[in-house]
Amino acid sequence: MADHVTLRAGDVEAILDPDCGGRIAALRIRGVDVLVTEGWGALTWGCYPMVPWAGRLRDGVLPWDGVEHRLPVDLLPPHAIHGTLVEAPWEVAAAGPATATLGADLAAPWPFGGRAIHRVRVAPDGLHAELEVRAANRPMPTIVGWHPWFRRVLRDGAGTALGGPAIVELAAGGMLRRGPDGIPTGEVVRPIPPEPWDDCFVEMAGSPGVRWPGAFEIRVASGCPFWVVYTEREEGVCIEPQTGPPNGLATGECAVVAPGSPLHAAMSITWRPLD
Repeated sequence: MADHVTLRAGDVEAILDPDCGGRIAALRIRGVDVLVTEGWGALTWGCYPMVPWAGRLRDGVLPWDGVEHRLPVDLLPPHAIHGTLVEAPWEVAAAGPATATLGADLAAPWPFGGRAIHRVRVAPDGLHAELEVRAANRPMPTIVGWHPWFRRVLRDGAGTALGGPAIVELAAGGMLRRGPDGIPTGEVVRPIPPEPWDDCFVEMAGSPGVRWPGAFEIRVASGCPFWVVYTEREEGVCIEPQTGPPNGLATGECAVVAPGSPLHAAMSITWRPLD
């Protein structure tokens, strides 16, 4: 199994865990962890790539080209969620002081094959990541994204709280209405209801972020048009850029990746001090 990969630049340090979903296991700013670094199961910590789909897929059913494919629903029944690589080992293709490239094959239970590439770079202003998905020998539906868990409360090395608890800042024009099964209905809600959220947002007017008053502010920037924001758990909040909405593989709101025509996505987590 591969060891953790540590990247550093200025006051920023990132630790990648290739063996657990190719995730960013820790992101430290001035020595302070801004990500949740442990949780119950693979879904609730770090910042992991979601490949080859993001969010829930209703009942694990993927209809494609006249065939109904079944995908595992064991992580969060009754739906399949966050792709097939959340717990899978990734290979370290390259690693330097501030950059690394990880890769993983899209094997069974994904029926189409293909390969995912996760590139991560740290700089003094924060962390920058890219995802690429390549098809094998036939077209396939694909959605990618990232799932960062930001801590509610920042703490120093002695465990003392730094600043105030996390405040999510979100400038979205609409929210996809979530049905009783947790899947968007297709309706866009305006105005946006107050927290707590486990919802997908659209029409973003600016980069969403998290502010810890008296400590740091981070911004999550991406060209992805869909953003899932989760604020229902005590230990952390999530701001998840995605190329398609939850259940998008089933509704056709996804990219079609073909041989020689990969899908690319990018995300940055940048910071500034508030002290």
